Amino acid sequence: MTPSSKSVSRSDQTRQHIYQRATECFGERGYDAVSMREIAAKADVSVGLIYHHFAGKEDIARCWYIEQVEALAAAMVGLPAGQLADRYRQALELNLRRLRPMRGAMSALFAGAMRSDAAASLMDSPPGHRLSSAYRQLVLDSDDALRESAATDLGIVLYMFHMLLIVFWLYDRSPGQATTEKLLAFWHEMFKLLRPLFFLPMVPQGMAKLARIVMPDGQHRTNSVSAAAEDDAGDGQHENLDIHGQ
Repeated sequence: MTPSSKSVSRSDQTRQHIYQRATECFGERGYDAVSMREIAAKADVSVGLIYHHFAGKEDIARCWYIEQVEALAAAMVGLPAGQLADRYRQALELNLRRLRPMRGAMSALFAGAMRSDAAASLMDSPPGHRLSSAYRQLVLDSDDALRESAATDLGIVLYMFHMLLIVFWLYDRSPGQATTEKLLAFWHEMFKLLRPLFFLPMVPQGMAKLARIVMPDGQHRTNSVSAAAEDDAGDGQHENLDIHGQ
């Protein structure tokens, strides 16, 4: 091992140590109540060293969020088999449970991302692409799976609603965010009712258009349903959009 690689390794270890102590502080006292000096004291480092590794508290919160995205994407692979509507609800519930301990930090992170001068986007970003791909796989692995081309666009649409639910949850002031639970239950029922409409050509076309709006970067949208749906519109071949269509 070269001296430079040893230096990088120590730097990574220091960064991880600061990150762990900071998230412990957030969990114990709440994001808003914790100062950078408290994090420095908890980690037994200088405030300057923290700023060497992180731009600030929001940057630490962003790292935690990315960590949760990876954990959620991995956990979605192990969800029980079943219909897409049921598995999607389970994924959304799992995500809210993971985010709940750091709700204050997520509020700050999402508020910062909404600023016009925000340095990073939460929607069309690597974490966003990671989750939209995970939702695409969730679609393909469900009992009522769509074809791969349609699943790509639907994965992005499901990710969009995933983000909207988080924003609603962050603004929900009901005890225990009970209103969010009601919204999730309502969306689950509506999803089950609307699922048969995926046979209609205009639905995959609409999903393709919405997916392009949400994530205009085409690099992560392979085998899009858009071209196929536009070619097949009105030809009566509804079943070619669904693996299990009759």
